[in-house]
Amino acid sequence: MSHSTEDAAKTRKYSLVEGAVFNGFFVITQGFLVTGLALQYGASELFIAIIGVLPTLAQVMQLLAPVILQYAKSRRKAMLVTSAIARFGFALIPVTLAFGITNSSFLLIVLAITALFNSLTGNFWISLIRDAVPPEKTGRFFGIRNLFASMIALIMTVVYSLILDKLPGRMGFLIVTIIGAAFAAFSVYLLKCHKDLPVKVYGTGRFFKEVMGNLKFRDFLFFAFVWNMGITLSAPFVSYHQLVNLRLDYSYLSVMSIISGITSMVLFPLWGRIADEIGHQSVLEFGILGAAGVMFLWFTISPSNYAVLLPLDSILTGVVWSAINLCMFTTIMSLISGLRAEPYFAVLSFVSGIAALLGSVSGGLIAGLVKNVEIVVAGHTIFGVQFLFLGAAVIRATSWFFLRRVKTTKKQTVTKHVINFASVFSRRLASRPYEYAASLIEHERQRKLQKKQKEAENTERDAHL
Repeated sequence: MSHSTEDAAKTRKYSLVEGAVFNGFFVITQGFLVTGLALQYGASELFIAIIGVLPTLAQVMQLLAPVILQYAKSRRKAMLVTSAIARFGFALIPVTLAFGITNSSFLLIVLAITALFNSLTGNFWISLIRDAVPPEKTGRFFGIRNLFASMIALIMTVVYSLILDKLPGRMGFLIVTIIGAAFAAFSVYLLKCHKDLPVKVYGTGRFFKEVMGNLKFRDFLFFAFVWNMGITLSAPFVSYHQLVNLRLDYSYLSVMSIISGITSMVLFPLWGRIADEIGHQSVLEFGILGAAGVMFLWFTISPSNYAVLLPLDSILTGVVWSAINLCMFTTIMSLISGLRAEPYFAVLSFVSGIAALLGSVSGGLIAGLVKNVEIVVAGHTIFGVQFLFLGAAVIRATSWFFLRRVKTTKKQTVTKHVINFASVFSRRLASRPYEYAASLIEHERQRKLQKKQKEAENTERDAHL
């Protein structure tokens, strides 16, 4: 094994662990945990909207990635510097909680810095890991990595929820953020263990012209813009709806996360194998359309039916988002195979960030106007923020049509793959039962023949004795 091959193997191993450890800190900046944290700081609806989508919003600064890399001279060095700023900066949150500094503007600034530099770290990590993972093993590797990451996210979400229910208010969030800061620091150490692999592909310095000249990737940019609008318009207010309108506690929400997480963990390896077989974009298209359906479901969830619909949502979320989280990245990788990754991810992140800005600001302003609206139809209460879910569902469904225009290797859709599998299985057992019966007869004939041969051998051996 060559030196570079050994380094690539070590980098893959450390990356598997780092993805899991990173999630121990990252889950605090997502979903109902960050919404609860923002409410603890007295954040308004607009602030909650912006804080909830900061990881996506921060991607607008990805255009700095090629510039930083030019000065750093090394992807590993650039990754370490940006990750240290992002993750050690997060440690300011428990400090402010300890001293009772609960100003929402300060929280927004700290989380923005964390999200910004995490986004830059991701750019350098993607470039590095692409050279460490063979193309034919991409689906399997990221399926396993996402499985480990989901396990830690699931476990820590439960732990954090139990802490917040036992210690409500500032003290609970103080302990949660201290634990999160420890995970963040350990993840920096694991990134330090990554090897600085030789760059396999190169490109020109005129990256905007290079990226926009790639027609397939340009189609993907249109999809990414619409998709991120659909995500950020409503995403922060799902947790808001759970905590404020449905009045659910953290333990209940953690149980829903367990259901979703277990579903994802079961499906990640399966999606990886299916994606390698039929095409990563096919699996992504299935996930995108499913995510639109999930938002339609959220438009109907109210205090009278959440006990039934939330578990259903958790299962569906696990199914569709495991497909999206795995195949969004791998689809992009297939579009830029043989090209320098940094400029493409920089432009993609810039476009996604602009969409996130428009979506989050629009969602925050609309939520502020409709937060007190309640409409009762046949005993079913519809809250104002749920109209954001309906709008998001339409936008997500629209993005699916844009994704269909992107040209990558697609052998068949997920639906057709499932139908074909079921068809083959049913033909063998139902349409052609005589084949099944014949196989049973042949199996019984062979069994009897072997039994006679064994009896004959035993008789011959006894005769010799």
